[in-house]
This record gives sequence, structure tokens and C-alpha cells, in this order.
Amino acid sequence: MKRFICFLLVVTIFLPIIGCSQKRTASNDEEMLEIIVNNLNTDVIVQIIDTIELDTAILVCYMTGNEYQAHDYGYAEFVNQGNNYRFQRTYSTMDRGMDLRSALYNNSYLFISNNEKSTGLRICIEDGEEILIQIDAIPFVYFCENALKSSNAHSSFEYNFLDKNGDELR
Repeated sequence: MKRFICFLLVVTIFLPIIGCSQKRTASNDEEMLEIIVNNLNTDVIVQIIDTIELDTAILVCYMTGNEYQAHDYGYAEFVNQGNNYRFQRTYSTMDRGMDLRSALYNNSYLFISNNEKSTGLRICIEDGEEILIQIDAIPFVYFCENALKSSNAHSSFEYNFLDKNGDELR
């Protein structure tokens, strides 16, 4: 009887651990979305708005809510393991205005716009280079790789979301 109770105790301890570790890998968008929803632990609708494939990882950008709710934006990092992706964690984004977000990922920047008035994104990089990206459809996601060329996190990298007149949205 003691062996049986010990066996049940071991099973009840390790079964959730084994189950959680299997749920942390995905091979397609639906499985990635399921992992993100479970990680966020929310009953609000979550949808993938774009994915960014990097050399060793994939960033899955998502938004929560629907047309009757305020949206929240974030991204999840999955590490490429060859035939599947292992979930790392979710990241929040910085609020830059109504449905305008940005996030720093390593030395790169991620931009998200779901604002109807947003028609462009202007990026000024530290060496004086200016990039103007047209926003044709929303939600819009743009990844600016190696935006911070130096190791100085306080470099002169600047960006603005623009309206149809080229004015900064706030």
C-alpha cells in the first residue's frame, strides 16, 4: 500500500511537469498561438498579427481584444530547433500613442501600429540615416534589425509614427 501511495505521489508531481514541457514547443502558427494564450492566462481574444523570422528565433507579434475592447500588443520569442520552435517567453511593448507600440529586442527595434491614422514610420539612425516606411495596411509590423549599431543604448536612434500629412502621431 505504501508503494502504491508513493507511486501516485511521484506521478502527480511529475505528470504536470512533463505536460508543461511538451506544451512549450510548436511546429505551426496555431500551436504557437495556443502557447501564447496559455502563457498570457487571459480570457480575451488573442490573435497573431505577424511573425518575424530571425536566424535562430522567430518573434510572433500578437494583439489582444476585439473591436469592442481596448487592444494590448506584445510578442513572443520562440527558438528555432530545426523541426519545431521552443517557447522562451512573451514580451510587452512600449506604448507610443493610440494603438502605436515599439519594443527593443537585443539591438533591434520592433514597431507595431494598429492606428487608422498612421500612414508612415520615420526612423532616424545614429549616423544621420533616415528611413521612411509607408504603412499600407494595419495592423502593421516592422522589424528594424541592428538599429543600435553601437553598444550605447542611449544612442541617437529616433522614430516617429506619422499621419497622412507627415506629422508625428501621439
